[in-house]
Amino acid sequence: MENNALNRYVEELATRVNGEVEESFGVLILKVKAAVVTETLREAKSFPDAPCDFLHDLCGVDTSEYFEVVYQLSSLHGPQRLRVKAIVDRENPVIDSVTPIWEGANFLEREAYDMFGIKFKGHPNLKRIYLWDDFEGYPMRKDYVTEPIEVRNVVRKRIEGE
Repeated sequence: MENNALNRYVEELATRVNGEVEESFGVLILKVKAAVVTETLREAKSFPDAPCDFLHDLCGVDTSEYFEVVYQLSSLHGPQRLRVKAIVDRENPVIDSVTPIWEGANFLEREAYDMFGIKFKGHPNLKRIYLWDDFEGYPMRKDYVTEPIEVRNVVRKRIEGE
């Protein structure tokens, strides 16, 4: 990676928060536990000489063992890019909201909640963004069950009295 300062800051941060660092296609990846994500992102936003101050994406990932909330960061002042992956417990998928750090996280967190059921503690308006309020389940989870079209047709025929 071209930005040695960013490498150094990320390595130091990883040591403090007990995270793991790797690189993929020229992008540094810092993997941390959900409990330290706010601290991690605040510090990354204010790295001296290499701030990762722009959150351009946030998404959920289901690994089957746990969830990840992935934060794609870049800089408004330089070429640096950083991906932070926060590991979230599958049985109790709760992580702090980063809307106090980046207001733009608002809709992205709502999307991760709607699709994966990841709850963002402290979010100003955490509710479904795509699906209706009484929709059951979270369709992007690997354990989400969809009915085959044949089953839906049988149910529809029973409802319609055919």
